[in-house]
Amino acid sequence: MKRAAEHRFEEIVPDTNMSAFLRSMCEDYNALTETIDQTSKVHFPPNAQKRLRRFTASEASELIGVSTRYLGMIADEIELETERDGRNARSYSLSDMNTLRTALAEKAGYDTAKGIGYMPRRRDGDPMRVIALSNFKGGSAKSTTATHLAQHLALRGYRVLLLDLDPQGSASAMFGVPPEKTDDDATSYAFLRSEDPRSISEVALKTYFEGLDLVPGGRSLSYWEFDAPRVSVEAKYHQGQLLSRVAELNERLSSGSLNIEQSKTVKVEIAKLQQEVRDLWFDRAYFARLSWALQDVKDDYDIVVCDTAPNLGYVTNAAMFAADHLVVTIHPQWLDCESMAQYLYTYLRQQQEFELAMTSISGANYDVSKSLHYLITRHDTNSSPEALVIGMLRNHLSNVLHNIMVKSSAIAEAGTYQQSLYEADRGRFTRKTFERVMEAMKAVNQEIEHIITSSWGRK
Repeated sequence: MKRAAEHRFEEIVPDTNMSAFLRSMCEDYNALTETIDQTSKVHFPPNAQKRLRRFTASEASELIGVSTRYLGMIADEIELETERDGRNARSYSLSDMNTLRTALAEKAGYDTAKGIGYMPRRRDGDPMRVIALSNFKGGSAKSTTATHLAQHLALRGYRVLLLDLDPQGSASAMFGVPPEKTDDDATSYAFLRSEDPRSISEVALKTYFEGLDLVPGGRSLSYWEFDAPRVSVEAKYHQGQLLSRVAELNERLSSGSLNIEQSKTVKVEIAKLQQEVRDLWFDRAYFARLSWALQDVKDDYDIVVCDTAPNLGYVTNAAMFAADHLVVTIHPQWLDCESMAQYLYTYLRQQQEFELAMTSISGANYDVSKSLHYLITRHDTNSSPEALVIGMLRNHLSNVLHNIMVKSSAIAEAGTYQQSLYEADRGRFTRKTFERVMEAMKAVNQEIEHIITSSWGRK
């Protein structure tokens, strides 16, 4: 997947009418972005292309769920050509692993429990699942969790769509798509906006993880924070006018003063106006916009992972409304817990209003069954105060995930190279440090995966 490094940062030319404060900010922006641009050209030249590393036989066998020996036997049986090192040890690409998964599932019976274990993607009758990572306090490892979860699911063989719904676009940058260089028509804003919206399938990008597509985030998403309320209010006003006209026409019908032909004409007009009222709900119910947009790709993916902004704005509300599973990331510190209490209160009030609003939409089919889970992140295992906070959370909150994501320098170091732990060169880290954080990451992602597959009725 190529980085979009061909486009320069948009330089802001100071306006003579700008205040000294804004001119200073403008100069800082230009200086910073120019530095970022030059650094990007050194580390990520225009023709650079991110590639996913190959996996050892032991890694591949663990991801697929068979022994290393049996994996090699199946590879030979289907005549899969794999790369070998100087010691004649095999290594597998993700494409190789998916080929082997297919062969193993067919051998075991695609719809048998064993076949599903090899190739776990959803079967006929299983709906696409949407999972949203959320918290309106920054620094809770939301984007890190979303990125690693999406990659874990792809490595397990699922068809995954990662929706970056954060104007900061951190998840996009991890995939080599710098948000500051992504056109508005190529971000999540393109399918949310009211004017000339695009479909999700038009903006989804293939990534270097087979089976994992990305819709980039970017600053254009912040436009929708202004568009959504404006469009919603205008739609409500227009609906009011139309409904007033419908009431007038119904009054004429009930008066008995119209002949048969006139009554027919009035009824046709009423039907037309009522349809216009229903159509306006698409603009008014901004919170359902993502749910409706996802219908375009409901047959293309098994799981959609939404990385939201650290707020409860209009975009985040749309993601949370669309989600079948909501995972709230929590940094186990007291101030973060106080912040989350306010988050839950605000979310509760907003979603209650949204559910009530959906009952006003004729023909709306909204499934209110959702699951809410809490994931403790960035935990310093040497911190006694954090341990106390975790104990408090487990005692007072339902559905706190059993597994915890630990704080590790390995995540930050990998991020320096815009890589996840799944991509990073293990040689850069001490073995103990890397194995510890990978064990925690694996356990968290497997627990979330289990939540999703349980909703499909799997044990």
